[in-house]
Amino acid sequence: MLSKRWSTLERQRPALRWVKWGEIAGAVMTVGGFVGFGSIFLGLLMMAGFGIWGFRLLNH
Repeated sequence: MLSKRWSTLERQRPALRWVKWGEIAGAVMTVGGFVGFGSIFLGLLMMAGFGIWGFRLLNH
């Protein structure tokens, strides 16, 4: 469960919802790569990309 602070930030910056779902998708792909139905590299790349985007949104 995400904190109330994150919920407030999402209301102020709606793009953070995309960041949250991108991070979740990247994590699922990474874990899926270990069990054979995803890509570890693509999952890590997605998590890094969405993480950088989220960091830039928060510091803007």
